[in-house]
Amino acid sequence: MTSSLFTSRLSRRNFLLGSTAVGITLGAGCGEKTPLSTSDALNNSSLPSVVDWRITRWGSDPWSQGSYSYIPAGSSSRLRVDLARSTDGRRFMAGEATDSDFPATVNGAVRSGFRAAEEVLETRGVDSCIVVGAGASGLATASRLQEEGCEVTVLEGRSRIGGRAWTDNLQGTPVDLGGSWFHGVDTHVLTPRAKELNIELIPTNYENWVLFDFDGERMNTSRLNRLYDLVYDSVIGKSSTDAMGPLLSSIRENLTSEEQRWFDYVVVSEIEHWYAGHVDDLAMVTAYEGALSRGGDAVPATGYGPFMEDLANGLDVRLSTKVTEVSHNSSGVTVVTDNESFEAASVVVTLPLGVLQSKTVKFSPELSHSQQVAVDGLGMGLMNKVVLEFEEPFWDINKDLISYIPTNRGHFVEWYNAMSWTGKPILVGFNTADSAATIETWSDASTLEASLEVLSKMKF
Repeated sequence: MTSSLFTSRLSRRNFLLGSTAVGITLGAGCGEKTPLSTSDALNNSSLPSVVDWRITRWGSDPWSQGSYSYIPAGSSSRLRVDLARSTDGRRFMAGEATDSDFPATVNGAVRSGFRAAEEVLETRGVDSCIVVGAGASGLATASRLQEEGCEVTVLEGRSRIGGRAWTDNLQGTPVDLGGSWFHGVDTHVLTPRAKELNIELIPTNYENWVLFDFDGERMNTSRLNRLYDLVYDSVIGKSSTDAMGPLLSSIRENLTSEEQRWFDYVVVSEIEHWYAGHVDDLAMVTAYEGALSRGGDAVPATGYGPFMEDLANGLDVRLSTKVTEVSHNSSGVTVVTDNESFEAASVVVTLPLGVLQSKTVKFSPELSHSQQVAVDGLGMGLMNKVVLEFEEPFWDINKDLISYIPTNRGHFVEWYNAMSWTGKPILVGFNTADSAATIETWSDASTLEASLEVLSKMKF
């Protein structure tokens, strides 16, 4: 971001913390028109052959249960502060949902971990600590504590580190299936480390884009300028907790049918792809989160993976260790897993908001009233990706962003040209909010078919 979502179109985040595992799960889809095999879906396309692919389903991932947090209508960012409060100097909280300055980003997750570590050190000194979760926030917490001489054990339910900052690979090429961007390079806590690790940060120019209408014909992007202005002007200065949706709907009613279709695209790409929630669910004040970001957006050429490995270097990380209970008293803390229990002077809980909302981990004593209100009051958004590597590119490789305006509020309206940072013919398609939730119910074959159908309509 630059100052806020609506100060500049260059500030579009389109995250994934996503970004945001995900895994490739084949299975029966919900409401599919035609049951296909994966090979049929790929072979029926008129496009060049797909040589590798990934589909994320963060909503059904038991270790995240969503992508990243947002402020829902009727709530405020104060909830993040409440969630971050420590309990009795023994139980501390971290994670992107607890960061008020850079929420919903890897930057916010790492910063929250460093913040929690400082709280532990100030309260308990360099005594022992258990960190629940080996995502970006958990690794940052543990790394900082261990630097200061604290005895740290990290417990992670997954079989890998990184959490929602997950770098997989296609044919040997690193691709991020969760968080992908450095949003605000100048204010990203890991930017100095990128230089030390010799990792190139490749800028993204959101204005370097191509737009296609429903019939596949290329559109002049300036035709949408009035609609962008309507969306921006409707939100700027309205720092209320009211939902964005009703106001935007009232604006939409006064547009022509063609403009309504374009307007829907602007709302989806500029708001829902930002916050991973439907506009009816998002509070106006949401637009001001992340206002401190500076320096534009960039993608690490290696993905976030090396940063997670760097944070994890030398740590005692117990993978495939599911935490079921976290308890504490005046003497210390006990963390119970599916196999054994661990004791320490303090604990830092970095569980994603979606997991906290599911109440699959028992807390004793329970979360404070304000913390529970925060857990219940914050929203857990959903953003999913379809990553496709083709035999050869068929798109304009000089464009950063490829957009498509469907006849109805549809799926796969934004694609990123990953050739700019991978050097390979890879496209990354995004779906958020309701679209992401719907597509999660589809099989891989149906998801691939739908994505390729959209791409095949575009007349490059």
